[in-house]
Amino acid sequence: MEKTSLKQFIPEKYLYLTKTKKIIYKGINIKTDYLINIINELIIKYYFHKEDLIDREVKFNMWSKLLRVKYGSKYNYYIDYLIEQGFMFLVSDYYKNKKSRTYKLNVGDLIHIKKCSINDTILLKKSSKEYLKKTFLYYNNSTIDVDIREKLVDNLYDINLDTNSARKYMDNLRDTREISYNKYMKNIISIDNIESNNIFFKFDEYGRMHTNFTILRKYLRQNYITIDNSIIDEVDLSNSQPLFLTVLMKEEMPVKKLFSKSVSRYIDLVQNGLIYEELVHKCGFIHKYGLESRNQAKIMMYKVLFGTNGDTKKENKMFYELFPTVFEFIKEYKLVNNNYKTLSHRLQLLESDFIFNKVIKHLYKSNPDIKLFTVHDSICYPIKYKNDVREVFNYYRKNLLN
Repeated sequence: MEKTSLKQFIPEKYLYLTKTKKIIYKGINIKTDYLINIINELIIKYYFHKEDLIDREVKFNMWSKLLRVKYGSKYNYYIDYLIEQGFMFLVSDYYKNKKSRTYKLNVGDLIHIKKCSINDTILLKKSSKEYLKKTFLYYNNSTIDVDIREKLVDNLYDINLDTNSARKYMDNLRDTREISYNKYMKNIISIDNIESNNIFFKFDEYGRMHTNFTILRKYLRQNYITIDNSIIDEVDLSNSQPLFLTVLMKEEMPVKKLFSKSVSRYIDLVQNGLIYEELVHKCGFIHKYGLESRNQAKIMMYKVLFGTNGDTKKENKMFYELFPTVFEFIKEYKLVNNNYKTLSHRLQLLESDFIFNKVIKHLYKSNPDIKLFTVHDSICYPIKYKNDVREVFNYYRKNLLN
């Protein structure tokens, strides 16, 4: 059944765009449906990249080639209009053959989000599975094999979500103030888009696949999703980023340092899935740094791995005390590459290779009919495949550090 409209989310202050089909800007007519769609897409992009564990500014690139394909040769008028209205800001400009323009959203506009619908025939056509695959599946620099990407996208359209139950669950969390507004909206936007079969997917250059399902709360995935009328199971990597740091150290750290006391201790804890518990114990009780839970330890670890490693930051001091040689490796890796983000990107690439090019590639070959989806370091699949999936997953997990 063909779509007759697209559900969109926009800040309340931009609802005036729904009252007319065109507005005049810089002497030309521009479509309000296009403006609404760009706003909606950027809000989704914001939530794709917003880390729950680390509250940091979200910046993102916009490629002129893709904008021109979707919105036509006048796409720059739409972008300029949204900048002029204060919806977003240009952070850094385009450099030929090096990078696209980088923007950030005015997060103040995201506090009051409202639903609306658009029915532009061109946008309806460009929201189809066929168009999305043609435009966004093949023409990107993802490290995931293209045949794997294609099958993953096809699988997205076979996932069913009990949207009524999911929405009630999220509303209850909101009403009881057990969830922040941002996290609530992040899930509601995905629920509504899944309900209207408005499937989103993006493969980034660091090997990750972002979809409507990657930003759903874990409870929703575990309780309200089915594939082919079957409940799903989920398998994931325990302490995945510390684990892939271990993989990287084994690849690049000098042997003498690799066998030092602090590195061996770190690797042993990671292999046994106890690194966060160790941080809580040592930092929270012995060193009195105030870590009281596994989640707090995880946040600390993420700040060390993905942030700058200034000597005055509490989390860096804590980590250095416990694992000095590991900390020096982290710090030096970022320094040599002249960018603190390079470590997180490398770890994501290692994670992606494990999930997509090893485990999922194996599963698709051994079980051609299996349908699944990923949430970064986890794989969700019909429970009838539980034994097969876990056997393959554990095989590759065991060989990661060998």
